[in-house]
Amino acid sequence: MKRLILPLLLAACATNSYALDCDKAFSTIDLNQCASQATEKVERQLNATYQQTLKEVAGMDDAASIKAKLVDAQRLWVKFREADCQAEYAKWQGGSIRNVMYSECMQNRAKQRIKELEQFPARG
Repeated sequence: MKRLILPLLLAACATNSYALDCDKAFSTIDLNQCASQATEKVERQLNATYQQTLKEVAGMDDAASIKAKLVDAQRLWVKFREADCQAEYAKWQGGSIRNVMYSECMQNRAKQRIKELEQFPARG
């Protein structure tokens, strides 16, 4: 009987699907989950914008060279963002807010990059 209780308890916890209201999140766990969800949403937007920018670049003169440089720039930007947000995480290392601050940093950098990518194909 004891062997059955633990798996059932774990299964019940794993299927706990309460709707998290991020506007009312208060606990560290909920705040971290909301920050993670927001980061995932911005990451999807960033990826879609990047893919769209690559498509638009394909129609430019010297598209292969421009695309190669844009891909290189994006890879370097990803490394920069990670290092920059790791510094933010380190700054808050003693507090439970560190994960939220890291997520917000990742989101803010992604939002800025989205704006940059949206403007990239435009010719001045």
